[in-house]
Amino acid sequence: EFSSLPVRQGEEKNLKVLARKLKYPVPDSAQFNDSNTKALVLLQCHFSRTSISTDLRIDQKKVIGEGVKLIQAIVDVISSNGWLKPALAAMELSQMVVQGLWNKDNILMQIPHFTKEIVHRCENH
Repeated sequence: EFSSLPVRQGEEKNLKVLARKLKYPVPDSAQFNDSNTKALVLLQCHFSRTSISTDLRIDQKKVIGEGVKLIQAIVDVISSNGWLKPALAAMELSQMVVQGLWNKDNILMQIPHFTKEIVHRCENH
């Protein structure tokens, strides 16, 4: 689905650096000149709210927009087949993409400008 996502010259190195910090590592067989690997790295950076370069941020917005549409189509297909658990998982993934959070992150992180430090202070008081 992300085959049209460009991998610019020299971007592979940046993607490798970002991939080392991901919550879920990319497979050992991953090729960093592949647009699908780039989309995976950008999505995980989005969920973790990792700072990325301007070019990657533009590509990330494209991945997020296409991802939301793709996930909505997946939810429709799964729901029409009556599969509850996969439908709930797909809806949770949709929320993750829209909110830019991992599903296990504190719900306070949904509030604009809240950081992990602010959430930690809120939890302690």
